[in-house]
Amino acid sequence: MEDLLATSSPELVASLTAHHQRLFGAKPSASQVEAWHSEYATTTAALQQLVARRPEAQDWGVLFEYELPLEGGRRPDLVVLAGGGVAVVEFKTGGKVRSQGAVDQVLGYARDLAEYHEGTRGRAVTPILVTDTPLAYHNSYVRVASRSTMVTELDRAARPGHIELKEWIRAPYVPLPSLVEAARRIFRHEPLPHVKRAESAGIPHTVELISRIIEEARATQERHLVFVKGVPGSGKTLVGLRLVYEQAGDEAISTFLSGNGPLVKVLGDALKSRVFVRDLHAFIKTYGLSERVPRQHVLVFDEAQRAWDRGYMQYKRGIDASEADLLLRVGSELPGWAVLVGLLGEGQEIYSGEEGGVDQWTEALASCPVRWRVHCPPDLAGAFPGDMVETHPELNLTVSMRSRRAEHLHRWVAALLDGRLDQASSLATQVRDAGFSLYVTDSIASTRTYLEDRYRDEPTRRYGLVASSHDKLLPSYGIDNSWLTTSRVRPERWFNADPSSPDSCCSLDQPVTEFGCQGLELDMAVACWGADLVWDGRWRFKPIRRRYPQREPEAILSNVYRVLLTRGRDGLIVYVPPDPVLRQTADALRGAGMEDLEGALLAADRP
Repeated sequence: MEDLLATSSPELVASLTAHHQRLFGAKPSASQVEAWHSEYATTTAALQQLVARRPEAQDWGVLFEYELPLEGGRRPDLVVLAGGGVAVVEFKTGGKVRSQGAVDQVLGYARDLAEYHEGTRGRAVTPILVTDTPLAYHNSYVRVASRSTMVTELDRAARPGHIELKEWIRAPYVPLPSLVEAARRIFRHEPLPHVKRAESAGIPHTVELISRIIEEARATQERHLVFVKGVPGSGKTLVGLRLVYEQAGDEAISTFLSGNGPLVKVLGDALKSRVFVRDLHAFIKTYGLSERVPRQHVLVFDEAQRAWDRGYMQYKRGIDASEADLLLRVGSELPGWAVLVGLLGEGQEIYSGEEGGVDQWTEALASCPVRWRVHCPPDLAGAFPGDMVETHPELNLTVSMRSRRAEHLHRWVAALLDGRLDQASSLATQVRDAGFSLYVTDSIASTRTYLEDRYRDEPTRRYGLVASSHDKLLPSYGIDNSWLTTSRVRPERWFNADPSSPDSCCSLDQPVTEFGCQGLELDMAVACWGADLVWDGRWRFKPIRRRYPQREPEAILSNVYRVLLTRGRDGLIVYVPPDPVLRQTADALRGAGMEDLEGALLAADRP
């Protein structure tokens, strides 16, 4: 701090300008330079007052424009190492602050530093939003201050102890990559980060166990079927991708298969390759329905519980066998040995013919002439004969990894869709305590304002509209979720295009349905609620009729909303159209603990 107070505003701005040039290859805008001068004046005035209050503060570390490593240029305006605590400061000046997005942005910086930065983990982190005008508003997690009260909030952020500035800067910052970014790193043969979150969730132990099973199968010339079970966002796909990566070599003995067409397209576009992730249905058609044998001995396939059952295969292909039958047949014909790794999700069945679940694997094993050894989590042991099954707790992933902020989300969604609104309300508090936003709104305009403020200067962030394919009300409110329109959406562009592109999800012009977003993720999902699921004291399900009869159409529709509500890493906004038929539904969401987005908007003139 002593060095900062001895530095003039022009000297600091010159340093920041050079830093900006190195980062982005261009000079900062005039408005940015003006903002830096203003932030310097506000910060140094506050720090001078602070040193007068507590002389030890002159030894605190202060960082302007600290770039979060591996985060695409994300950088909070100011980080203050306040004794043994950390203050993260964001300045929003030049007018009234009206969006909760500004508050949630600085909260996101603070939560990510607390979660992913080794020098910050375990320390008290205080997010502070500084505005031009004092606000009669306080957030449970974010301190909202004016220029004149910034010193008070910095004082409150102080903790006993001392953090050495250079050591803090050198400390590793390893964020959890998105699925697409993880696939990019794997494809480039870059090591995936050993994120503490992944380690605590058991991902390395799961991968290590399956790798041992693969080595045993190769050594003993046996065939093994492995099931990995996990809640939404728990890292099942990451386990599969890491397995394929770690088994890669000159022999290329493994491949990753997915029946999720959009996922295959999005990853194929991101990787500029159609080989690393392959279409499951095309693989089965090529090898399961012919005499051809693949060269890979390790087949990893996503959403194994959603494999098409015998009836649907008869309807679609005219084949009297389930996809489970055909995959086991392919594995049985591989020379010497084989390992099939099935990744099992919970509550993800959204297509006709997917209701068979694990039972169809039991049936397929019973009719398979070749002996397979089964490995599964303990709670699935009863589904298979005891003489062929081994249980491993490492195969059950129970923690959501999309972010710490989403850890309790799947439980909240389950309580909501079960109609347990009081319990959902209690769980919502836990979700928000972890920094995950839960908002409900009847205005797309307010949603757009919030998201633009929330992700201002964060160009790598993705947000978009998702909607149920069963609903018929949304198009009358400008949300065209019809089959004709959504079938024309290119998912690889929707997820990967630059946010300024009209094809990008960030345009908030075109939703994708559950079929387009399942297995993929956004930083913030805007789930558009329709009249296919309404509340009148309990949930009333109105699924549309499909050509192929569904055994449990209401369960399928419930899973549709389960998918839509669990796509976000940072938070969730539910858009409920201002239609009389959905009035009680909006009230039910509030009763389940969601906050009104409009009620959360900040206004400088709020009484």
